[in-house]
Amino acid sequence: MKKITIIFLLVLCSYLGYGQTFSGGLVLGSNFSQIDGDAVAGYSKFGVNAGFISEIPITENWIIGFEILFSQKGSATRSSFVSRSGVVGNRFKIIWDYAEIPILIKYRDTRGGLTFGVGASFNRLVRNKYIEDGLDLTESYFSNSQPKNLDINAMAEMTYMFSDFFGLNLRTGYSLFSQRQDLANSRFRNAGQFNNVVSLRTIFLFSALFNREPGD
Repeated sequence: MKKITIIFLLVLCSYLGYGQTFSGGLVLGSNFSQIDGDAVAGYSKFGVNAGFISEIPITENWIIGFEILFSQKGSATRSSFVSRSGVVGNRFKIIWDYAEIPILIKYRDTRGGLTFGVGASFNRLVRNKYIEDGLDLTESYFSNSQPKNLDINAMAEMTYMFSDFFGLNLRTGYSLFSQRQDLANSRFRNAGQFNNVVSLRTIFLFSALFNREPGD
């Protein structure tokens, strides 16, 4: 992660020297997530999605996007539940926090302010917890199957820029591979569990400050 941060800073410094080539900024928002393959359904786990964004234009309309993020995912219920398979369970929360590196190719409609993107995200697990009725039961819950340290997501997004500085981004991501096995609850392929996330984020492109013409 330290090496990736250094690379991002080098890219940022390059932008400051060659302002017409790169654009960069900050992103901050929320994840609404669930784990497909646990006992419940619904985007009930809320978490932070925040970090740095950089874009490299290929043509007037096509862009490559690169980000470094902290992203909180997982699953949660607000009360005791009965699953679709008839399993009765207590209120719980699965916390999977990641350091993420999304890489996307984007198409920008220069007339309307909309940008559409697809790509993949390479995610490193940095925290893993299971809380049930306020008790930390991480060790017992994951005793038979630990989540994988690496998660690769397919991603699609849409962004609307209200100005050169500020925009709103809607993104969805889904695990390409199972993150752990849950033979008791999962009805997915190979009894796997998969991250399923919708993110709503604000974007501030501080690089636009360096692109302003004198007198703007």
